[in-house]
Parts: sequence; structure tokens; C-alpha cells
Amino acid sequence: MNNKRNLFKTSLSVPIFESYNKAIFNLLKTPEYRNYTDVVLSTFGQELEKYLDPQNFRLKYRYKSEKSFNKNISKDTKINENNFSSDFNKYITYDIIGMRLVIENVPENFKINDNFILKCKSMKKLLTKQLYSLITDENLQNNQSNTNLAEHLGAQIKYLDSCINFSQLLSRRNELNKKVQKMQENGSIDNCSDEDLKSAKTILNNLNNSLGMIVGDFCISEIFANSDNIKKLGLYLDSNREKYFNDSSGYNSKHFCIKSTLYPNWISELQDRSSFVEFSSKYGPNTHDKIPGKKRRLLPLPKFSNKNDINRYISRIEYVLPLYTKYVSNGQVKKYTKKEDVKHYYKKLFLENPDYAKQVSRISHDRPTIIYTPKLEKDIEKSI
Repeated sequence: MNNKRNLFKTSLSVPIFESYNKAIFNLLKTPEYRNYTDVVLSTFGQELEKYLDPQNFRLKYRYKSEKSFNKNISKDTKINENNFSSDFNKYITYDIIGMRLVIENVPENFKINDNFILKCKSMKKLLTKQLYSLITDENLQNNQSNTNLAEHLGAQIKYLDSCINFSQLLSRRNELNKKVQKMQENGSIDNCSDEDLKSAKTILNNLNNSLGMIVGDFCISEIFANSDNIKKLGLYLDSNREKYFNDSSGYNSKHFCIKSTLYPNWISELQDRSSFVEFSSKYGPNTHDKIPGKKRRLLPLPKFSNKNDINRYISRIEYVLPLYTKYVSNGQVKKYTKKEDVKHYYKKLFLENPDYAKQVSRISHDRPTIIYTPKLEKDIEKSI
């Protein structure tokens, strides 16, 4: 019986695994689903404006490129002695639509409600209990994976402490911000040196990093719990897929998983991070490119005298390119043109290779920028 089961599983694994996930990929990129994604972005942005001015946050989404998606599938597919095998990873489709909320600035008078703080206290208590079990059980000690888990739990508990003490952190940030401004305006204050100013700025960045992430976390939680407009779209957070990320480089963010009861198989990952972490991930010492398999490379330029060569180059770039859309304000979203997608994706490399960027600009055809307020299809609206 076991042999039959294994034979059946092996014979089905690759074709069904690949075709199923590619079908989801193609479904999410259909006009109907893309329009729904725009409506989600627009609605979520409008709800955020009840907490923050649009100038204080950035909100956007990207559709994963076909190349990146196929690479993810291939990681779980193996060929051994002419036999196909595959580990079915149901989470590959969760990152096709990747949303990102970046808090640029936390207003001086921002308030966190008691419900959010109580939730953080409850989670802290649970994680503290888990951490205590890890460090006191002799059977779990001297194990690297448990050591890593203990460090991660410790970082998450520290973050929850910051959430609980948000008002104190904000007051400290406000005071330090005023002090740094005076130091910059006057050149010095109380005989402070350049090192004092540098140290104050570092502390200020760390405070803004923590505050920005907490405010994003709070807004996301509140909106998805209480917004009627979000509920009308059939949107909800999958708590089982909520994750906290932290590493030694200073990178930290929180990932949420949004699902829909209105559009089958519509899923989006929503990252919450501060502007400091966003900048560091793009231009700092530990950029997105340093992650294995994530490095971006410029494609060889085509021969401008050969139209076929140019067409092949454009097709290749479209295969590599994610598709971006960002929230503007008052429910309006901006869909990036193909040229803007290219510039955004290769921004760092274009800055480092200006001649290459000029050559690409020569062959990139563009259309007018589209900024609009998306609406659901009428037949869908009636069924809600």
C-alpha cells in the first residue's frame, strides 16, 4: 500500500504542483483581480488617512515577476535519476501580491488605544512563557535552532515592550528631536561635539524606527478589526500567517497576511516597516540584494541597430520585472508605467550605472501616468 501511495504521489507531484501554482499566479494577474487589488489598496489607504496624513506614510503593492515566481517553484522541485519529486509548498502563492506600508513620520500627538496595548501585554506573557521553557529545559539547551528561537523570542518581547510603552517612547522621541534640531541650527548646544550629535541622531533613528513600526502595526490591526469598508470587500487577516522579523543588521518588520472571502484565492502579504528600515534595505550595508537569490543584475544591452534584439531585450525585462502600484491620497492610486516599473526596480543599479540607464531610456516606450480611483465591478457590488 505504501509503495502505491508513494508512486501515486510522485507521479502527480510536479505536474499538479506547478500547474496549480501557475494557475493561481495567472488568476491574480487577470484584469478583474488586478482591479480588485487596486480597490483594496485604495480602500486601505483611505482608512489609513483616518489615522495619518498621506504625507506621513507610503503604501504600495507589487505583483511578483514571472521569473521570481518560477524560481520559487523550482526550489521545491527536484529531479533525481529521471524521477520528478516536489515538496508542495502552499505558501508560494502568498507572496504574488506584496503590499508594503512604510511609516515616514509619527506625529507628536499620535495615540495608541488601550485594546492594542492589552493585546501586546497578552502576547508578551505568552512569548515570555515560551522563552522561559526554552532556557530552563535541559533537553532544549545546547541546540542551535533553539538558541536562534530564543533570540528571536527575546527580540519580539522587546518589541512588544516598546508597544506597551509607546507613549513614553514618543515623548522621548519628541524631546530628542527638538534637541537635535537645536544642535543642528546652532552648530552646538551645551558644548556638544560632533560625536554627541552623531550619537543623538543614532538614538533618534532607533526611536523613529520603533515608533514607525508600532504605528503601522496598530493601524493595520485596528483597520482590519473595525473598518466596515474593509469588511465589505471580504478582507480579513490570517493570524496564523502573522510574522515578526528581526536580525542582527537592525532590520525589523512585521508581516501580515490578507485574505478575501469575495475573490477566491486572492491573497496578499502586507509588510509593515519604518522609513529607516525601508531605506536601509535599499541602500544600506544589508540590502535586499544580499539575500541569496535576490540579487538584481542588469541585462546586457541590445544592439540598437537590430529591432529583433531590442524586442528580445524588452521581453526579457518584462519577464524579470515586478508590476508596481502606489497609493496617492483620497482613494486615488497610481499605476506605474512600464518605464516607471523599470526605473523603480533598477533604481540603485541605474544610479551606479548612469550610461546604462540612458541607453535603456532610449528604447523604453511609455504611456501617460494613470492616477485614478478604482471601483469594483457593478455586479460584484450588488452581491455584497
